[in-house]
Amino acid sequence: MADSRYWRRPGRRDEERKRFSALLQKLERYRLRGRITKREPARRLNTSEAAIHYWLSGRTIGRNATVERIEEFLRA
Repeated sequence: MADSRYWRRPGRRDEERKRFSALLQKLERYRLRGRITKREPARRLNTSEAAIHYWLSGRTIGRNATVERIEEFLRA
């Protein structure tokens, strides 16, 4: 099984998920504080509202490019 190119070590992305979750909590606080819908961050991040929903629910996590765009959005 370890020789399979499709095998992945259990928990290999746990740390990445934790960091992404913390980043999304910042995004959600920003969104709620400004009383804006998911549409505005989605438009500025060049993604869909569904993607924002999936990130916030933990269904998916963003890759490095997505993380950089979110961090840039929060700095602006």
